[in-house]
Amino acid sequence: MTAVELTFEQAMLVLDRVLQTKHLSNIQELVLRLCWKGYTYAEIAESSGYDDDYIRDVGFRLWQTLSKALGENIAKSNVKTVLRRYYANLVPAESAGSSITAFPNAKPQRRQDWGEAIDVSIFYGRKAEQALLEKWIIQEKCRLVMLLGMGGIGKTALSVKVAEQLQSKFDFLIWRSLRNRPPISALLADLILFLSQETEENLPETTDGQISCLIKYLRSQRCLILLDNIESIFREGETAGHYSPGYEGYGQLLRRVGDELHQSCLIFTTRETPSGFTAREGETLPVRSLQLTGLPQLESQQILSSKGLANSAAETKQLIQSYTGNPLALKIAATTIQSLFDGDISQFLQQGPVVFGDIWVILEQQFHRLSANEKQVMYSLALKQTWVTLTELQQDVVPQISEGELLEALLSLQRRSLLEQQSGRYSQQPVVMEYVTDNLMGQVCCVLS
Repeated sequence: MTAVELTFEQAMLVLDRVLQTKHLSNIQELVLRLCWKGYTYAEIAESSGYDDDYIRDVGFRLWQTLSKALGENIAKSNVKTVLRRYYANLVPAESAGSSITAFPNAKPQRRQDWGEAIDVSIFYGRKAEQALLEKWIIQEKCRLVMLLGMGGIGKTALSVKVAEQLQSKFDFLIWRSLRNRPPISALLADLILFLSQETEENLPETTDGQISCLIKYLRSQRCLILLDNIESIFREGETAGHYSPGYEGYGQLLRRVGDELHQSCLIFTTRETPSGFTAREGETLPVRSLQLTGLPQLESQQILSSKGLANSAAETKQLIQSYTGNPLALKIAATTIQSLFDGDISQFLQQGPVVFGDIWVILEQQFHRLSANEKQVMYSLALKQTWVTLTELQQDVVPQISEGELLEALLSLQRRSLLEQQSGRYSQQPVVMEYVTDNLMGQVCCVLS
């Protein structure tokens, strides 16, 4: 009797049952999916854009994980046989003529892939933001939503929290990080295979064709796609939001998802507004953006309390203001205060600098991406230590730049969430100002030494 061929979807049902909460990562599932189709490691590496050795290492660890979970040696050569046997044992046959008849290939009610999404079981504030996003996505059917903010402000956490709240409204949900800069072809293949339940085998060769294929699924079913850290694919040393060479296809993806009619939604987080996005967004349009700022006093205090800090209201308020309610910066500072100052906020604040360790790293990453003109504007603002007008700023920037260049730099800094604006005047957040001042002093010292 010939056994019925096991589909990849059925194999994943077996692994979901066996692995329980320890699901495969997105790259492990990609390797398993393509191995299932007979690809070699070299072919997987070429098609996905990853290094050959990296794919081999992922494969090696994948077989180790499956071997441990299933209690027998698993390799590329026997994975189908073993999972077919497990499937038959887990699901009794409905007829004598087939060893695999349950779990038919019918579309499941819901399917989710959370990738490397973070745990948000402990989450502070953002109630208004959550309600607004739900209104945009569910009631007003927005197709493309940007969560914008500086590093550590909580964009990733908010994206996951909102996805958790809205998951029952979607047939498919998939969350992916772009931190490792996957080629657009690899991402599109990943999304299409997931949304098609691995039935779309002959993917178009062109990026435009692949996006058309993806939109076909966005139209036929309700899908929620979340892309994190999209700034990773932007160029450094230029004004904000320009795609790195070879990554222009991401801009094409965002444009078409925002412009074309479908019933799904793509949410992305970023520290920089992508080029071309601003022209498409609007309060009554299906493309929207949400600028995240620091947490209010109450929620910021909750973060400090969770770290065991119980100082006076004045000291707590000063600490929160120093970091303008940035959740990650507050967590880092609170840990340092507990470790080095016995939980005494006043002693920490007396030391002067509030930019250190991982907080410095976050700002360094963002400052490193600036163009030369943007850096000059940031230095000038830091030296002024107060709010300045456009005219005053143009006089202070050294070397002198034209008004057009200054406006371009200011607009770009706004798109990076590094600029504060108030009644036609400009300044910086305290923590940003301290970092830029220290950076400038370091350059001066290097020149003088």
